[in-house]
Amino acid sequence: MNLHIHFSLTDQPISLSALAGDLHDPAAGAEVTFDGRVRNHNDGHRVERLEYQAYPALALKVGRRILEEEAEKHGILRAIAVHRTGPLEIGESAVWVGVASAHRGAAFDAARAIMERLKYELPVWKKETYADGRSEWVGPDNNSAETGRPCNEAPEWKAELLEIWISPGNDFRGHHGGPRGDHGIVRVDEVECVAGMGLTGDRYFGYKPDFKGQVTFFDAAAVEAVRKQFNRPDLSSGEFRRNLIVSGVDLSAWVGKRFRFQGVEFEGSEECRPCYWMDEVVAPGVEEFLKSHFRGGLRARISGDGTLRIS
Repeated sequence: MNLHIHFSLTDQPISLSALAGDLHDPAAGAEVTFDGRVRNHNDGHRVERLEYQAYPALALKVGRRILEEEAEKHGILRAIAVHRTGPLEIGESAVWVGVASAHRGAAFDAARAIMERLKYELPVWKKETYADGRSEWVGPDNNSAETGRPCNEAPEWKAELLEIWISPGNDFRGHHGGPRGDHGIVRVDEVECVAGMGLTGDRYFGYKPDFKGQVTFFDAAAVEAVRKQFNRPDLSSGEFRRNLIVSGVDLSAWVGKRFRFQGVEFEGSEECRPCYWMDEVVAPGVEEFLKSHFRGGLRARISGDGTLRIS
């Protein structure tokens, strides 16, 4: 028996007809194929698109090993599989498996086993982008590639919320070359979070779709560092115009990751970039000082409704 095994990765659309042709074997009485396509939903969320990333050298080795092991186990003649990488649209083929065997039972069993093993063992990560703007990197076994947790579970922050600040308008943004705005900022004891919108009453509430800075987190340790470094012991944390002053969490570790805080779900988007206004409203040199050690804070999207309260 001449066993034919082939596993590959491609960033181009999968040619189903060409692959099916490669399965033909005069000794085969059965050919079974599986075409896995991008669907428009997952776990109750509407999916807009997918992106796959692979560790190519390892993925090719693992993929071929899976095909070889299942071919030997089920006594099949041919086993071919292809996995896509890169961005894919709804309806595109993401993975294709084909098996040829002398008998249908072995072909069905081998095709199913190969597909299941590719899903759970192949070092390929999938980024799902949802209609509400959220995205999630999913690794083998349907775990988040960022947190290692199941994708429907966002880890809870064990942190304290010390202060909440909201402002009806921008004092810095859009004021380049002119005077600072005069909208002020208000400290409150609780605030309503609205998914995809922001904090009720804040200047960035409903600012624009999928806005990265629907809410900003600022480490209380950064406030204290500025007070000490620039001899401003009475400096209000409201001067930084960040929303949520927290302690007990490393903000730099949450860029691109989902998390829950006081039961509200967020997704970290990027570091807050300090601007030259910090030098004017606090002290010269503060802008550069905040650019190091992630002192600028964390911008985040709000993924679930709820209310935050001072700890």
